[in-house]
Amino acid sequence: MALKPNYYETLYVVRPDLKEDELSKIQSKLPEFIEAHEGEVMKSDKWAERSLAYEILDHKRGVFYILIFKALPTVTRDIEKHLRFYNTDVLRFMTVKITEEVAVREKNAAESSAAESEVAETPPAAETAKAPEAPAEPAPTEEPKSETVETAADQPETPQEVTPEETAAQPQEQETPIEEPTEPQAAEAETEVQSAPETAEEEGGKE
Repeated sequence: MALKPNYYETLYVVRPDLKEDELSKIQSKLPEFIEAHEGEVMKSDKWAERSLAYEILDHKRGVFYILIFKALPTVTRDIEKHLRFYNTDVLRFMTVKITEEVAVREKNAAESSAAESEVAETPPAAETAKAPEAPAEPAPTEEPKSETVETAADQPETPQEVTPEETAAQPQEQETPIEEPTEPQAAEAETEVQSAPETAEEEGGKE
């Protein structure tokens, strides 16, 4: 009697500090086993990181992964053997048989979630469409900045050093004219002039 493919769900728990390359090494073999047993992967996803009911290999938390697939019943033996080989990295695993309705529902949910993620990451077409280029506006002409020019009147006078040659070349300041004698002084001067000949005549007579 020929075997018919069934629908299965495998839940496995890995340690939380497992590196990405080590996790990829474990997960990469699972689709190969399923395809080898005339099956297909319907959903493969990280479920959650949760606290464990009890400590396993000194780990109180674990990362849960879920794998839903369709394959021949013989596939379960190879999958469990593979996960058991990595017993220090895979803390626990379990495979159960599920109905086709559950498997299809989980598959559709996974595809919808993936489509929503792609839409969220893809920018809208209106944003990606190139807008028509508007005519370039002329560059604003910069008004010349008014520079403040200091005139000679605004600038403070700086005393200039004068050399001896320039001092000699400069015209000497005119002396203040002597004030004319006042009237009494003029009268006295005339008196002195008039009295002078008389004195001379007297001196001649005496001789």
